[in-house]
Order: sequence, then structure tokens, then C-alpha cells
Amino acid sequence: MHKTTLILACTTAAAFVVPEAPTHARLPTTPASARRTRTRLAATPPTYDGAAAQRAVEFFAAWNVRDMDAACACYSDDCVYEDTQYAGAFEGKAKLREHLDRVADALPESFAFVVDDVADGGDTVGIRWHVENEGKPLPFTRGASIYKANANGLLCSGFDVPEPAPLKPGGTGLALLSLASKIIDEPVRAVPLVLAGVYCFQLFLAEGQLLPGPSALALDGATWVEVRDLSLNFWFVGPSLFGGFPVVHPGLEAIFNLVLAWSALFAGFAADGRRGRPQGSMLPTLAGMQFLTNAFFLPYLATRPREEDGVLVALDELTLIERAAESRALPVLLGSVGAVSIYWFCNARPEFGGLDERLASLRTLLAGDRLGSSFLVDLGLYAAFQSWLIPDDLTRRGVATDDQAPFKALGAVPFVGLVAYLALRPRLPATSE
Repeated sequence: MHKTTLILACTTAAAFVVPEAPTHARLPTTPASARRTRTRLAATPPTYDGAAAQRAVEFFAAWNVRDMDAACACYSDDCVYEDTQYAGAFEGKAKLREHLDRVADALPESFAFVVDDVADGGDTVGIRWHVENEGKPLPFTRGASIYKANANGLLCSGFDVPEPAPLKPGGTGLALLSLASKIIDEPVRAVPLVLAGVYCFQLFLAEGQLLPGPSALALDGATWVEVRDLSLNFWFVGPSLFGGFPVVHPGLEAIFNLVLAWSALFAGFAADGRRGRPQGSMLPTLAGMQFLTNAFFLPYLATRPREEDGVLVALDELTLIERAAESRALPVLLGSVGAVSIYWFCNARPEFGGLDERLASLRTLLAGDRLGSSFLVDLGLYAAFQSWLIPDDLTRRGVATDDQAPFKALGAVPFVGLVAYLALRPRLPATSE
């Protein structure tokens, strides 16, 4: 049974409407008998005498079923809505709608507000609430809100106070809550997230643990020379066509360019970040993968939302770069780079001897080389996770679940399978009509 008195939030709400002494008037509150039943607000909320209380519970009910049109209809066009997790207020119904859509996109539909207490003061209301996931209360999601209604009975201001935080988390807090909700819904997402943490720690901070050599943050001079020389030999163009380029072990050059080509292959999934998707464009992730590979790729796998069933995507919905990434020339080009990498390792730079000698000297090199050994880790992680983006890619192309098995099988073959998948997958239609 709940306390029969309102918590601090509702007392605060009353302070906004209590006349000055000597009247000492207080807001009427919901009877204790009504407060004993706490249920998720459905499409039809309870009825209250005050306009603010009625509109507020209608707003919560609409949000719970993700009807943002109905939620925004509870507010006036000139409303001011403030959430203390954010640094500023959302002024006007358009800004409020953007905020509500962003929050709804970030959280699963199983998240719902449950109203605990209502202090009905006519044109002002105080509400105490918490959030549940599939009927179970979530930690650190209690809060209180104060709403005021105008003469037309629409909410003209809202003030939300979630459980206190020392900082203004804003979008960061929302992103963390979104990630937590995705992991709750799909626990397997924790795997790339944990591996990303281990990967970054071992690459940038750890000394003498899983990877040899000094950490990336040690700023070892030899490592940066190696980075420079490998970058100059990008895709073997310089050393193949011109003289005077740095001489690097052909095995290390092959591994480096294979990692770059594999990273670029994921551009074929750029439509995953098309306009309107909650996580935003995939292009920053793809760009980051060219420099820090799995430090960008693995977190993306953990945080990206799934494609909704029945969603079909057309080329006219994509940006110019996203449309270009749909070209079959992409896997052909990058697959060729992979093939050249193997040839380069076996035949280029004859001063490194035959295949056995090359393998032996490469093992010796990698045994003390942080950068080179991290490339091998990148190849292993790409091989393990390249298939994760394929099912949703098939969904947005309208491929029925029963017909997806041959395409998914390609994802189990490292690199070559991804090249084949991007070359053979069904094309997106030109228009959505």
C-alpha cells in the first residue's frame, strides 16, 4: 500500500498554486483508495475534475502507446516543456514533438509510465510517476512532474523532475537508457559491447597483457613510423607504380590493406543509418573504422536499432553517398584489394625470400609489434561479427524470412562471403512508389 501523503514532488506542485497566508489553501489530492491501484495508463485514462490533471494523464496514456499525435494534442502551440535532465527548455509544440519522437525511438515499446499520485489543482497538477518495463519497475526511473493548463484546457507548460543527477545528462542519459533497454531486450548485444571495452583497453592502455609492445598512448616513435609507412603504401598503389616508397614487410602490408578493405566493405550497409533512423547516419562510424576499426564497429553493433518488420527502403530515401554504397562496384573493388593483398604477401618484395621465410619473419615481427598484432585481432573480430548486419539488410530489401538462409550463409565466410553477399543481394527499388 502506498503512502497516503504525496511525496516531495507533489508538495512542490502544490507550492505553485497555494495562495499566500493567511488562507493556507492546499491542492486537493487523489483519495487514498484510488492511489492504492497503480496501473500502466492505457489509451483511456482516468477522469479528473481539473483540466491540467485530465490533459496530463491523457498525455501519459498517449505516450505509453506511442501515439505522438495524441500526446502533442494535449499541449498548446506555445507550450514550454522542461525536463531537468536537459540544459534548456523545449519551446513550442514542434520542439516538444521532436523531443518526444527522439525519446520514443530510443526506448522499447515495453517501457511505460505508471502514475503513482495525482494532485489535482484545477489548472495546475502535480504527478508522481515511475517507469516500468513489461510490468516491472526500472531502477532510477522515478520522478515528478508539474503541468499547467491554459484557458482552453491545453497544457501550456510542463516541468519534469526525474530522480536527481549531479550532472545534466541530456542526450547522453537518453543514449545510455536506450542502450540498456536494447540489452535487456536482446542480451546478446552485450557481447560486442564488452569486446569493444576489452579491445580499447588492450590497444590503448594495457602493457604486457594480450598484445605485445607498448600501448598506443605510449606514443612510441617506432609505432608512428610504422603507421606512416603503411599509410603511404595504401592499397599498394605507391610501391607498385612509383619508386622511393618505404619498405615494409609484405605480410604486414597485406594485413593492413586487408583490414582497410574489410572496413570499407561495411559501407555496403550504409542504408542502415538512412534519414529517420534513431541512431543517425552510419557514415561517421564507417569513417572511424578506417582509423580505429573495431573501436567504432563493435559499439555500433551494440547500439543500433533493429529494422522493423515490413519496412521496405528505396534508393530515393538515401543520400548520395548511401546510394553510391549500394553499387555492385563496391564489393568488386574491395574484393580485388583483398585478392591483391594475398598476392602481395606471397610475391612482392623478393628480398623477403620465399613463402616459408616470409611467414617466419612475419611471426617474429608480430611477436613484438602492437600495431601489427592488433590488425590480426581486427580481422578476427570482423570475421566473427560481419554477419550481424545481414538479416536487417535483407529485411529492408523485402526478402522473406524463409528465403534469407542462403544469404545469411555467406555471412559465415570471412571477407569473401561478405564480398559475395554485397554483390549478390537483391537491389533496392529506385522509388518507394
